[in-house]
Amino acid sequence: MERFEAIIVGAGYAGMAAAAQMPGRELLVIERYDSIVQKRRGSLGFLFPFGEQVEVRGNDLYLNGLELLVESGVRQAFRHIQIRGNRERFDLALRDPLLLINEGRLKGALLRRIRENGTRVKVGSAVREVDTDGREVTVRTSTEYSSRILLGADGVGSVVARSLRFRRDKLAILFQREVELSHLDIPADTLYLQIDDSRNLFFAFPVGDHFQASVIQIVADREVPEDLEMKLIDKVERLGGGRLLAGRNAVVRLFSPASTSYRSNVLLTGDALATYGFATITGALAMGSLAGAAINRFLAGSHYALPEYHDKWRKVSGHTTIERIRYALPILSRIEGDRVDRILKAARRPGQVYAGGANLLWHLPAILWRLFV
Repeated sequence: MERFEAIIVGAGYAGMAAAAQMPGRELLVIERYDSIVQKRRGSLGFLFPFGEQVEVRGNDLYLNGLELLVESGVRQAFRHIQIRGNRERFDLALRDPLLLINEGRLKGALLRRIRENGTRVKVGSAVREVDTDGREVTVRTSTEYSSRILLGADGVGSVVARSLRFRRDKLAILFQREVELSHLDIPADTLYLQIDDSRNLFFAFPVGDHFQASVIQIVADREVPEDLEMKLIDKVERLGGGRLLAGRNAVVRLFSPASTSYRSNVLLTGDALATYGFATITGALAMGSLAGAAINRFLAGSHYALPEYHDKWRKVSGHTTIERIRYALPILSRIEGDRVDRILKAARRPGQVYAGGANLLWHLPAILWRLFV
């Protein structure tokens, strides 16, 4: 059995950000997929709210917390958001652009950094079981590994979380159907959103020389969605949809907020911990960086590293704001199409400019509250 100082399960944004905080450590990162760079999130992860941890330098990104330059990391900048109901629309002009990230470039830069730091990365290796006695952690794939501490960064369906019985109540299920198209009647700098009711959202945007469109439906746990394919075809046709280039589906289980982020010498980060089961890219990077720093301190003998990580992860990832949406859910769940139209009509203010880019997603609950309540 090979032994390491620390093991990270999951080579997503949170897992690689954590590994980047531990140069010189005997560290193993285990990823179940064969490719780290080509693995994609759904469009939910594409829109990148940037703040203190990220600087935009032309088409490049600079990650302050990791001192890492991501060349050509920006794929698209949106300066307008158009929200539509059935008949009405509401246009938001953004003072700061909202960015679309080149995920391949970002993941490639993170992967190069952790390998330069001496981290061993094992791909195509699914974790089957995790066990700990409080002093040593054992991870079983096709082989066995052990370490002093383990970080579960393996997504919403985390094997680490299930193995150690980290429990969260299931709230709902998010179903997504996404396609790439050769053409849509959407301006080059605009993100298009259409809200049919509280359960259904359609959004589309340009990406270089093509377009992406998605329909999302949220249903109660154990329910099944309506025909997403037909909904998407209808929306796309109304926007002058061109030739279909590619398509994919995603399912995300939405969970109640995590009550704890660690147990003994095992901790969680990223989507495995995030409220509702998914984090923004910046949120995942921030949580991963904080977790990596906490592991470093733990290995150095600190008894406070993991409790302090638990106290801070919500703040650094923006989840204190995101969790406030829960208080609006009983009201938002009553929204239907005609009410959306009435509210959008009342909300229009000619020439009104909204602060976007840096904090748009963090302010989204407040924007939705003004629009729908």
